[in-house]
Amino acid sequence: MKRIVSGILYYLIASHLPCTYFPLGRLFTKIRTCCVRMMTGSKCLHLEIESGVFIGNGRDVSIGNHVQINENCRLRNVDIGNYVMIAPEVMIPHSGHNYEDVTKPMIFQGARNYAKTIIEDDVWVGSRAIIMHGVRLGTGSIVAAGAVVVKDVGQYTIVGGNPAKEIKKRK
Repeated sequence: MKRIVSGILYYLIASHLPCTYFPLGRLFTKIRTCCVRMMTGSKCLHLEIESGVFIGNGRDVSIGNHVQINENCRLRNVDIGNYVMIAPEVMIPHSGHNYEDVTKPMIFQGARNYAKTIIEDDVWVGSRAIIMHGVRLGTGSIVAAGAVVVKDVGQYTIVGGNPAKEIKKRK
């Protein structure tokens, strides 16, 4: 029941409050963070959620400590580690459509759920990146703005492009 009430409060009020940089913005961020903690059942420390973040009902999202999620992100079916920064408008899908039967329109073939996406510790995801289902972003990795990540990213690797390719190693 607590998750349902916090979800209603989050989507009706808290997710629409101004961002951190607005006057009283820190207060609004704390309100959003409190709602998201209750929705996800997470005990994370130092979480910062900006306005317009969509996480569904929160049951398929786990969030670590010292995480920042910026404006208008859509995150579903994801485990987020510690010390993660997610820039504005990042997308992580959780489901899609079946398409195997060519004799039937795809819209009538039903939905399919995807494998969980894993974001390990100390990861930075740039603006408008799309992280496809089932991908693992290794510890210390960086995803460039606008990248479309379709396969796992190794530890301390910087990737960018569509589809995302290795740009260089951090160490």
